[in-house]
Amino acid sequence: MPSTEGIEPDERGEELKASTGTPQPPAVRSAGVVSAITGAGVSTPLSVAQLPTPYDVAETVNAPLDDREREHLAVCEQALTGFRKSVIVAGKALEVINRGRLYRETHSTFVEYLDDVWEIRKSQAYRMIEAWPVAAAVSPIGDINEGQARQLQPVFKDYGHEAALAVYREVKALRGDRKVTAADLAEARAILPPPRQLARPEQVREVIALAAAEGRAPRLATPVARHPEPAAEKNHHSSEEGGVTSEQVNAGAEAIAIMERAVAQQRQIYDAVPPDVREAALLYDPARGELLRSELRQYATRTAYRMRNKDTTGEAET
Repeated sequence: MPSTEGIEPDERGEELKASTGTPQPPAVRSAGVVSAITGAGVSTPLSVAQLPTPYDVAETVNAPLDDREREHLAVCEQALTGFRKSVIVAGKALEVINRGRLYRETHSTFVEYLDDVWEIRKSQAYRMIEAWPVAAAVSPIGDINEGQARQLQPVFKDYGHEAALAVYREVKALRGDRKVTAADLAEARAILPPPRQLARPEQVREVIALAAAEGRAPRLATPVARHPEPAAEKNHHSSEEGGVTSEQVNAGAEAIAIMERAVAQQRQIYDAVPPDVREAALLYDPARGELLRSELRQYATRTAYRMRNKDTTGEAET
């Protein structure tokens, strides 16, 4: 199985087993069929365009696979054998096999086929089946994983293809050289207004950019740039500005950015807690409600403690 080192837990999911140590399905061993259809060898990972379009067959069909179905099964199983993290290819291959019941000659159900051939759970397979159209629409080259596609799926469904693409592009632009994660996309999705409030799909980019600039999307906020100063200029600052070095200036700028993001988060917390929430919580579950109320107050107090002024000795003023 390929290494999952460096992959975030919320994005890793459950990957299909690689071909090493797992018997290949009979259809995959027929390299001539796959090569004739796609032009690829049996060890070559396939692209989403080389897979057949998913189609339905009646659930009552028990007849053996015809030649076309055998070809489709061979192509899809090769795609799954070469699968690593491409939710687009794997998801589409699984949908073709499931909807066409291409497993029916060897297994009674799709779930049995998944478990026996690929050792993959039903829930994981259906998540990939649901995610691949979103991933294909947003990133045809396949540089998007299941976790990212899952976060964009509600946008794709409620706002449309163009809006989902705009969300992904804006988050990618804001992240710059940093990796786009599922958490980034979740934050962007959370700040979107209702679909009826958007005049055009592309407007979501403006909404996300504004939220990042105002600190309402901390993960997407542009990091503070550090520009090292020449030694002579650094010494000049140190001697004529009360001994403040460029490192201290940069640290101060970063501290301001941290505090701005914290204020934005606290504002969100305040807006999320209505005046009557305490009474309703205590009525529903007094013990749990009181515990949560206490924790809210505790962290607010601890934040205030850190923000207290200090006298010249470094001691916090009361």
